[in-house]
Amino acid sequence: MEGKPHARHRHRELVAAMFASEFVDGEIDPETLRRVHAGEHDEWLTALDRSGMVGKEVLADLAEVWRGDPRELLEALLAEADEVARRRCLTAWARLDHAAHRPAQTRIG
Repeated sequence: MEGKPHARHRHRELVAAMFASEFVDGEIDPETLRRVHAGEHDEWLTALDRSGMVGKEVLADLAEVWRGDPRELLEALLAEADEVARRRCLTAWARLDHAAHRPAQTRIG
């Protein structure tokens, strides 16, 4: 979907319309956030597929975008979240980024 900014925006709006309301009053729970960060996107792709609102090509495009940048899915999920919930999620996301990029600590001794 690279080079298709309008399509990417439309797809984000569709995903937000379907899922963001689940996170309006609260925030994404830590396990959900971890799965999104880790690239475990099957539940969202399956829900979109079952909705009948998107075709296989759009699903494949979304899977590619989310695989390349999982934060795209996060942004869609947070589309209707209040500022406090959004900041909490983004802070937790930054911690996940940090943990993913930190080299494994080796114990010697």
